[in-house]
Amino acid sequence: MPGVRTLGEVLDHDGPLADGPLREVAAGIADALARVHAIGLVHGRLGPDQVLITPYGPRVTGFAGRTDADDGGDPSEDVYAFGTLITLAGGGTPSAELSPLLRRCLDPDPGQRPTAVDVDRVLTPRPSVLVLPAAPAPERADMPQAARAQDPPTGSRLTRRRLLIAGGFAVTAATVTSAGVAFARLGEGRTRPKTRWRRAVEGRVTTLQVFDNVAYCTTTENVVMALGTETGVALWTARTESMVWSEPVVSGTAVFLACVAGQLSALDPGSGERVWQQYAGDQILGAPVMLGSSLVVGTRDDRVLAFDIAQGAHRWEWSESAQRGGVMPAVIGENGGDLVFLTHTDGTVSAIVPERREPRWSIHLAAPITRPPHVIHDLVYVVTGFTLVALNIATGEIVWRFRGTPDLTAPVVEDDIIYTTDVGTLYALDARTGAERWRRTTGASVPSPVAVVNGIAYAGGTDELHAFDRATGRRRWTHPLPTYLTAAPAGTGEVLLLGTAGSELVALES
Repeated sequence: MPGVRTLGEVLDHDGPLADGPLREVAAGIADALARVHAIGLVHGRLGPDQVLITPYGPRVTGFAGRTDADDGGDPSEDVYAFGTLITLAGGGTPSAELSPLLRRCLDPDPGQRPTAVDVDRVLTPRPSVLVLPAAPAPERADMPQAARAQDPPTGSRLTRRRLLIAGGFAVTAATVTSAGVAFARLGEGRTRPKTRWRRAVEGRVTTLQVFDNVAYCTTTENVVMALGTETGVALWTARTESMVWSEPVVSGTAVFLACVAGQLSALDPGSGERVWQQYAGDQILGAPVMLGSSLVVGTRDDRVLAFDIAQGAHRWEWSESAQRGGVMPAVIGENGGDLVFLTHTDGTVSAIVPERREPRWSIHLAAPITRPPHVIHDLVYVVTGFTLVALNIATGEIVWRFRGTPDLTAPVVEDDIIYTTDVGTLYALDARTGAERWRRTTGASVPSPVAVVNGIAYAGGTDELHAFDRATGRRRWTHPLPTYLTAAPAGTGEVLLLGTAGSELVALES
């Protein structure tokens, strides 16, 4: 999956984890084990290569699928493996906070070890209610009153299900912390944002978009929701067959979803009912893109496929003979709409003419490409390694480069400025030249997605949201959150929506 490394790769490349990231990884793994044990399964082979480190938190894969009744299917062995793994990730000397818990996990007597649920409760304490009580309570400076979004009584009840990725179980890791949202620290005398509503969702938010005053949200539990932006009330909920990792395409006629296991679905935007579904044959990388009346996707086995938007019929397919590790597409509208721009995991960028199934140009960059390309006006923007590269759409020639630190996020272009973040910093660059306009510290421990809404650039920190004037970089305010963002903010003129790692949606009055 683009932009994802195993914990083993992180430890090999970067060394032991610091206390904060170590606790986050430990909490994610404990949450995954607790969920699996609750349905009678065990992992059986937990190790650093079975933990994926993603921009949205840790994910656990590689479950053996044994039940605890099977020979060797002992949940306490998973707990022992957890203790060993976290001790390893901390360099053999984890923080004083984690040491007592890990000693219990590594107890030679299986009967003395805590259960995965016990470990999960220690690392991610969950309040019984994720919102303030309805009854009046004394106001505190760090906890304003916020409305809880209540669905109509007829709304469908969602149930938890296992998530299949790449042929094995992958259990999501959710970290829920205190539900209170503190008042913002203001900058330049700006008015603090108020919380309009908040609601718990099933799983972590993976994508969030707003179209015509309706918010479309997908989660790690394969849930798709449509909510009113003003109230937070769910208009409908649906489920996909696997997780939606990349941005949906929302139009007036359908919501198009690309699932990681290869399903491509079109849902009715009014009811959430499935209009059609196709299978791409392999994992879909990046987001689907619209090209005229076709929907185009790229796959892990280097194929580009186009489907009819209305009926889902297969229209055309293109691939190269070379194996490049996966492909992600992008298109541009009015200028160059006859081209599809492709980025490959091996660092190749190319432009193809769909009708003739032939490349217009191709260029190989030095480092792997782990983010979908973005095409604005006459430039193709590509994140390769530590570098953001702008290419000429007509020739593929490099126009400019900007070097950041590891894991630059996919860029967002607004007028003549391009925004991207890495660990702890938001950058604003001239979209034409790559010259740095300004940079601001966000304090994020992982690269946080950025969004620009109504002239304000939003970027998350570890447990807060920052708002900057898009042109000058002047900080308008900083708003504490229960935990970090898992998707780029989205909004309208009046409401800004946030998806947090605490399995919650928050609506701020922007």
